[in-house]
Amino acid sequence: MIVRCQSFFCFALLAGAFCGAAVTAQAQRAFRVSVGATNQGQPVITWPVQSATPLGDLTLLPQFQVWRSADLKTWTTIGFVMSGTLHQQLSVVDTNSNGAFYRVQSIINKEYAQMDNVILKSGQLTGADFFGASLFGAQLGFASLQGARFGGTDLRNADLTGADLTGADMFAVEAADATFDGSELHGVDASFADFGGASLFNTDLSNADMSFAILSGADLDFASFKGVILDENTEIDPKPKLIWQIINQGATNAVLTGVDLSDAFLEDADLRGAKLNGANLANSDLSRADIRGANLSGANLQLVGFPGTLLDSNTVISAQGLLVWQIQNQNAGSGRNLAGANLSGVTLINANFTNAILTDANFSGSELFGCNFDGANCSHLTFSGSDLSSATFTNATLTGAVFANANLNGADFRNANLTSASLINADLTSADLLNATTNGCNFSGVVFKNTIMPDGSIRNF
Repeated sequence: MIVRCQSFFCFALLAGAFCGAAVTAQAQRAFRVSVGATNQGQPVITWPVQSATPLGDLTLLPQFQVWRSADLKTWTTIGFVMSGTLHQQLSVVDTNSNGAFYRVQSIINKEYAQMDNVILKSGQLTGADFFGASLFGAQLGFASLQGARFGGTDLRNADLTGADLTGADMFAVEAADATFDGSELHGVDASFADFGGASLFNTDLSNADMSFAILSGADLDFASFKGVILDENTEIDPKPKLIWQIINQGATNAVLTGVDLSDAFLEDADLRGAKLNGANLANSDLSRADIRGANLSGANLQLVGFPGTLLDSNTVISAQGLLVWQIQNQNAGSGRNLAGANLSGVTLINANFTNAILTDANFSGSELFGCNFDGANCSHLTFSGSDLSSATFTNATLTGAVFANANLNGADFRNANLTSASLINADLTSADLLNATTNGCNFSGVVFKNTIMPDGSIRNF
């Protein structure tokens, strides 16, 4: 007996002689299928009716269709599409077979349904059919909607934050002022769709078809534009249109003096020889971008990420920008003397500063998630307002260091010397200070939650 689960089908194989035990499988839409035998030796497929949405949301009961196959290639339906009530056990007896592969298809068909303002958060709605439905103001945050049909659907003002719409059909969808922040729209067909004024912040739009779509007024900061299809009929604001062009058409030797390219994913962008002097690249990601021969003099490089970025001796870049690149790509922080260095407002995620000399350096307002300062001399270093989540400071010298308003969630300070350090209003949630020296530390306003104190006790307040 073999069971398999895939997408919104539950598969089971029941072949040869039957024994008394049932075969059970768990499908992604959270229903169990059991395959057993009747007294006459005929297969019986049984499953419960369960909501595709979690408790507290609108109860959404799928319909079901049972299929049979002898070879996993050709499938034949058994009976008709079935419906049931919540928690009811449905079953089908296959009177025409002594053993085969079976699958139970879970079907959500809400074509043209009136569902304004419904709550379907975190629903398992893969492949659901909402064609022509009215979902104005609906809450679909973090729902699984891969391959779902939204053609002609009214999603205006709906909240789809964090939803997975990979491969969905969004042809001519009405999504003005909807929220898609952090969602997956990879490969969707959104041609002729209206996203006017929508929030698509940090949304994956890669390989989406946006021809004839309306994107004017939409928030497209940190959206991924790789492979997105736009045409002359797509309505989109100048800044995201330029970012789309750079990502998909390259910008070799382009004149981009003083342009606004902030808050953008410019990963893998071809910017060789581009004139970016005075450009605003703040908060943008240049991972693996090619800036060889580019001119970035006077450019705003605050919190710019350079991992894997290509540059050469002809690249014109600030001393701070070059240092950040060296630390990220050449391990130039480990064991180095960077006393007094200005590394404020930079991105150095997971950088290595083991055994470095960082006395009197300034790291204020920087992204330092996961950085390793093991054994480093950080006396009087300033970390004010920085994100140091999961950073490591084991055995580090931090006398007089300033961590005011820093995020130290999960930071490791074991055996560190924090004498006279200032941690005013810092967040020490899940931080580890075991055996750390904290004489004279200023802990005013510090958040302690599951914090391991120097004596091994756990503090929460």
